[in-house]
Amino acid sequence: MKRRDFVKLGILGCSTTFLNANSTTDKISLFPAFSKPLPIPPILEPKIRDGIKEFNLNVQEGSVEFLNGAKTKTFGVNTDFLGPTIKVQRDDTVKINVKNSLKENTVLHWHGLKVPGINDGGPNRSIKPNNSWTTQYKIEQRASMCWYHPHTHEKTGYQVFMGIAGLFIIEDEDSNSLNLPKEYGIDDIPLVFQDRRFDIKGQFLYKQSMHDTMMGITGSISLVNGVIDPILEVSPKTIRLRIMNGSNARINKFMFNDLREFTQIAGDSSFLPKPVKMKTLLLAPAERAEILVDFSDLAGKEIYFGDGFSNKPLLKILVKNEKPQKFSIPSTLTEIDEYKNIATKNIREFTLNMRPGWLAINGKQMDMNRIDEIVPLNKVEIWRIKNQQRMPHPFHIHGCSFRILSRDGKATFENETCLKDTVLVYGNETVEIAVKFEHESTKEFPYMYHCHILEHEDAGMMGQFIVKR
Repeated sequence: MKRRDFVKLGILGCSTTFLNANSTTDKISLFPAFSKPLPIPPILEPKIRDGIKEFNLNVQEGSVEFLNGAKTKTFGVNTDFLGPTIKVQRDDTVKINVKNSLKENTVLHWHGLKVPGINDGGPNRSIKPNNSWTTQYKIEQRASMCWYHPHTHEKTGYQVFMGIAGLFIIEDEDSNSLNLPKEYGIDDIPLVFQDRRFDIKGQFLYKQSMHDTMMGITGSISLVNGVIDPILEVSPKTIRLRIMNGSNARINKFMFNDLREFTQIAGDSSFLPKPVKMKTLLLAPAERAEILVDFSDLAGKEIYFGDGFSNKPLLKILVKNEKPQKFSIPSTLTEIDEYKNIATKNIREFTLNMRPGWLAINGKQMDMNRIDEIVPLNKVEIWRIKNQQRMPHPFHIHGCSFRILSRDGKATFENETCLKDTVLVYGNETVEIAVKFEHESTKEFPYMYHCHILEHEDAGMMGQFIVKR
């Protein structure tokens, strides 16, 4: 398969381009389209003590004027909405102090990080209001753009919708040595895409019906780094976009309005072995990708980046009227030597179950008091994930970086040959992955596997597993 696009997606709308640069709604007042600059999440500076990088995170209430004249109540980390970027190097030891200043329980999960279960931040690790949790671990994985978000039992979707999320960037020898754009916020741009819906008073409108549970929450208003219809100004050269689908349920097909080609260089958990050229990029909730885009032909002009499924531009890019700069993309990026020559016959099967009012995996809904699987430490396994419905499900596994082996017995897409932590399983499809866990998890603090449509996770499409010697 050449690359993942919208084949077998099972959702409506496959526009090839978008022309309308104005977002409108019947019930609320928006600011003029593309009138606000794109905010860049600040990098959180750590305190360094005895060689350990210490970060302080405060989960707090806030308010944001997303809409003209309406202050929306929000949650955020160290700010009103979203949170700062944590940036570390491989082999760093980090200590993170998480304070809960909300009026309800919460917790932060380090999505994509390979850490022991005791550090993972799953639903078993609940932080009560006005309490704190301190966790410390070593970064032992490849360069990647991970993220942090709540994993509160049965309230993950709501708390993410309210705004709790932030990026967690890991660098390593590959990323430091490769000739790539690296100036954060200048030519290395983080983009967190989300969608929201609002009530007539300008407040977030979350789950209202069984339909919302079954289909997941989607909204007609799109946010990029917490702003509707922002503007990004760049120089006429090759720009690196680090893209995250941070929505609860929406699947995006990212593209430029002139259908220009771009190059994907990384996915969830690693660089791709080689750059992959494409014109559309499909990301399900929780998936990430890094792309390089050449704007050297657009000096003094503008372009839009948006979603081909909704036929809507999401980000306006203004290219400065400067001398264009040419750039050569490296022909190779890394060697993926994990999961080579797989000989294991140890196959574990997971069937995603969905019927009206009921969501489960292997016929069992999530139970905090039940361990569903016991997995051996440092042993490669094949996990076979079956989706027997038309609706696609992004399947996420804690504590690992896996490799997609096949889709319905065929090779995976070219831009999925990197390491992953989330895989979109299309309707009526079976995906096989190779996975190994390098850290232990316990009955007290197990790992999770679940659908990353957050309303599905909260409603029971999730299981717990422990990893032991």
